[in-house]
Amino acid sequence: MGEKRQTEHTQANAVTVEPKSSSQRSKQKVRHDIEMICAWVSFAALVVCNVLAQTGVMGRMVKPRHSEAFTWFVPARYTDLIWAVIFVFAAVWLVRLGNDKHRARNLGKIPASLLGILFIAACVLQIAWLFCFHAVNYPATITLVFASTIVIWVLWFFSRRHDRTLWGWVPFSLWGSWLGIETITDIARAVSYYLSKDGSLSAFGQMISTIILALLLLAVACAMRWYMGDWVFGLCVLWSVLGVAIRIMDTSKITAVIVIIAESIAAALMYLPWRHLTGRLNSVDALSSAHAGAVDEQGRKSVESDGEPQSTDYPGAQEHR
Repeated sequence: MGEKRQTEHTQANAVTVEPKSSSQRSKQKVRHDIEMICAWVSFAALVVCNVLAQTGVMGRMVKPRHSEAFTWFVPARYTDLIWAVIFVFAAVWLVRLGNDKHRARNLGKIPASLLGILFIAACVLQIAWLFCFHAVNYPATITLVFASTIVIWVLWFFSRRHDRTLWGWVPFSLWGSWLGIETITDIARAVSYYLSKDGSLSAFGQMISTIILALLLLAVACAMRWYMGDWVFGLCVLWSVLGVAIRIMDTSKITAVIVIIAESIAAALMYLPWRHLTGRLNSVDALSSAHAGAVDEQGRKSVESDGEPQSTDYPGAQEHR
């Protein structure tokens, strides 16, 4: 009787627990669906706003406070085509995020929905940045683009930590590096505007600042490639720096040529297979040294046996004579 009652009690507990577990799963699914809907809506809004910005519609919608000052360190307009690549990678990442199989795991005390929340925040911040940028409001523009860049790189950190595939971290490396370049160009625009209030900026000052910024960006790209294994950052930097050089080619050919030369050197340092090349060169040197040593040893033995060398085609023959 006791065992029967215990069995009935266990079954009753199981019956009461099952609806609770099912309810929790249902709530998690609803929360997940809401999160994904918000992420897709914010992403779609970002794409639409970016299209309006690139076609000039947003510039007519927003009345700028003042006109921009001419700044050398600004990439050519064609470089903005990179946004299409960024959005394709981001869309694939969102699809994978919505798939339970690839969904982010719990990050300790941080909820698993952190990636979705950060993604939505990045989209909202970037939409606000686009409006402020076309309004030529430099303080708000720099603040918003800097905040967007930080959020994207946080996404890069968590995605790279939990998803080592290319679709896990490349979207945010591409996105974050381009936003970092946008931050630098916005700061350059602001500095040029505020300094030009007292008169036009000197060509020498623009030239020096452009070269310094290009070298700093290329150095950071090399560091990311060598120490972080991030080869995407360098591609974005090379793309933007080339755009800067092409844009100022008619303004200052010397500056453009210097920037292109520095970019070529950085590209070689980042993407040539130096480990394989140095390993191959080391093996060639070792083989040539071994061969020279063998020939020299053969000549020395000939001198010892015959009194003088039989051949003078080996290194050090003149000394033995």
